[in-house]
Amino acid sequence: MNKILLFGGTFDPIHKGHINLLVEIQRIFDFDKIYLVPSKIPPHKKRKIAPDKDRVKMIELAISDLPADKFFISDVEINSQRVSYTYNTLSNYNQFYSPKELFFLVGSDIFSTIKTWYKWEELLTLSNFILINRPGCPFNEMLQKIPAKLLKYIILYEDFEFGMSSKIILTKVNEIPISSTQIRRSIKNGKCSNFLDEKVYNYIIKNKLYMEE
Repeated sequence: MNKILLFGGTFDPIHKGHINLLVEIQRIFDFDKIYLVPSKIPPHKKRKIAPDKDRVKMIELAISDLPADKFFISDVEINSQRVSYTYNTLSNYNQFYSPKELFFLVGSDIFSTIKTWYKWEELLTLSNFILINRPGCPFNEMLQKIPAKLLKYIILYEDFEFGMSSKIILTKVNEIPISSTQIRRSIKNGKCSNFLDEKVYNYIIKNKLYMEE
């Protein structure tokens, strides 16, 4: 059985918090492949984002020191002209993997809004979900916000076994209190961010990204 992790986002820009999270999740679960899935048209963000090619290039630079046989970039959303709904992405991957082989990584803060997601009631038929704790949204708070019908799918990662399906796996990780928004603000103000890989930071400066945020 394959063990495939999908990690979506705008990655605008990708930062050390993203990478450290993936390294920690890989240590815990030991996936066969991890796909970073940059969004084309994120459904919940209205602001302008950096060009697709730049965000993809920054991801390439950020994962360049990670095992090349484990970490990949998925173009499934970038190459689509549709809104980047999680449902569409998982449906695409269901053509190649069974739902029990797929895992979608998401923060507790974002998952707490799942009632606003496109076709949210069908998502657990397509994949397992790995939920990680995010600053300001502990698991107990998140559990109070999601639909009650989802609570029966909750499981702690210590109790999860590969082969299970339709699970929401609560996974405690080391929190890094940084966001891409804060990083973009620092760059606009002419400050270097310690939360960026040096190669990514140099690319941002060379291509004058986020200077007009």
